[in-house]
Amino acid sequence: MFESIINNARDSFGLGDKAGSLVSSLLGIIANPANGGFAGFVERFREAGLGDAVDSWIGDGTNQPITDEEVEKAFGSETIDEIADQTGVDRTSALSALGTITPQVVDVLTPDAKLPDETSLMERIGGFLSEFGGSVGAAVLGGLTAAGAIAGSAAGKAGEVAGAAVDSGKEAVGKGAELVGDAAGATVDAGKKVVGAVGDALDGNTDGGGILRWLFPLLILVGLVILGFWFCGKSTPIPPATNASKINANSTPTARSVESSFSIVAKDGKYVVTGVVPDQKTFDEIRSKLEAQFGAGNLDITGLKLDASAKPFASGWWDNFQKLLPGLNAWKNGTLSFAGNAITAASGLPAAALEQLKSLFAGWTMPAIGSGEKRSLTEVSLPDGTKLQAYPGGIEDQLIKFIVSDEYKNGTAESLKDKWFSFDDLNFKFGTTELAPESKRQLDNIVAILKAFPDVKFKIGGYTDKKGDDAANKKLSDDRAKAVKAALGKAGVGAQVPEAEGYGEQFATVAETASDEERKVDRKTAIRLLK
Repeated sequence: MFESIINNARDSFGLGDKAGSLVSSLLGIIANPANGGFAGFVERFREAGLGDAVDSWIGDGTNQPITDEEVEKAFGSETIDEIADQTGVDRTSALSALGTITPQVVDVLTPDAKLPDETSLMERIGGFLSEFGGSVGAAVLGGLTAAGAIAGSAAGKAGEVAGAAVDSGKEAVGKGAELVGDAAGATVDAGKKVVGAVGDALDGNTDGGGILRWLFPLLILVGLVILGFWFCGKSTPIPPATNASKINANSTPTARSVESSFSIVAKDGKYVVTGVVPDQKTFDEIRSKLEAQFGAGNLDITGLKLDASAKPFASGWWDNFQKLLPGLNAWKNGTLSFAGNAITAASGLPAAALEQLKSLFAGWTMPAIGSGEKRSLTEVSLPDGTKLQAYPGGIEDQLIKFIVSDEYKNGTAESLKDKWFSFDDLNFKFGTTELAPESKRQLDNIVAILKAFPDVKFKIGGYTDKKGDDAANKKLSDDRAKAVKAALGKAGVGAQVPEAEGYGEQFATVAETASDEERKVDRKTAIRLLK
């Protein structure tokens, strides 16, 4: 397993004995709870637009490859620099090698097509390491020192603990584990099992120095994981994924219905339909209307499937879609997709059809949709004379109009609770709660709006799509909502932003089986007004 990965990396990229260090560095990043553990690592790729690729690594099919550019986008430039520096592999080779070994390592760590929890992950790593011997084992275990350094750098304080562990040796790590036993008992037990696995592998080896040379770097990694939980306030491991394709092996499998979905892709006057509908009547109605609209010879509907467990579309979908169809007569290229009560894609539509779509499906969740033109900033004025640079119809425009409306002035806490406004230009760095630099403009605009309306108060909401572990999604969304609240507080308007909450996938509408691009509509941060 790992041995073949290391040997392949060594031979393909001329890494020599550094191949083991590179694999170990990757394991350290995957196992580091300060960045969300394995679930956080996977989330990096989803946010980089590589959800379908990472799903292929976790699933049972062929691993989808990734390019050097995609590796850098998912890991981040700083992480790549650290890996290259700590392992002694030149940056170009590290990028290419990580593009090859990352799918393989994720595949090896998910043999049952689901993300393991921290305990299972550490046991699995320990079990694989126990298979090694000779130079391969030394390379892997020796490389964990670099992994610990990289994981520690990403975790901040945990990096300082790694240094202390190096200075103090096994005793320091042991004491660290003892100190946080109450706070991270499950992780400590996992660490013990890893060390036990390695100990079993070394049983009978009389070279005491060799044993310590192999074992000590692994103890550093275990200590980082344990102390990472301590510093990050985590007391329990992240539970395993529970979606339909990744059932917890210790639980009773339960059926999980999917949302009905419908997607039509137009290319040069030919139309391919895919999706899931709950009954034959809906299927026949769709086929009949589309054949009449586009001609049977121009229509491929083989991708539309029946699933009796599928939840029906939101009320009114079919009636409104039929009203929209005549406006699509001139539509030759683009995509139109629906799922549940969300429009997940709308591109290339004629301008009139686009406006009709927005009108017919007002109140539905929808992305920033257009006919393919690039969005440009315009000037938005506040009552105090402040000028903002914002997108036409964007969150700033919507908030200002709503704040001065009778709906808000006469509204109550109850009537406002479901009136959310989604950010259209606020992003986070991959797999973290750190706001990306490009988010500054829109955050500054929100600050300006709050200062112009000093009696207004906001609540921040965080949301994810349905992919991945429910608990991990909930925590990530909550942490990100609170990060936005903290940023606004730092800008001097904290009293006007008293609440922030993450909802995870609770309100997601797009099926987890949909493409990463379609699920993007559910990954958002939003604002609602309080009374």
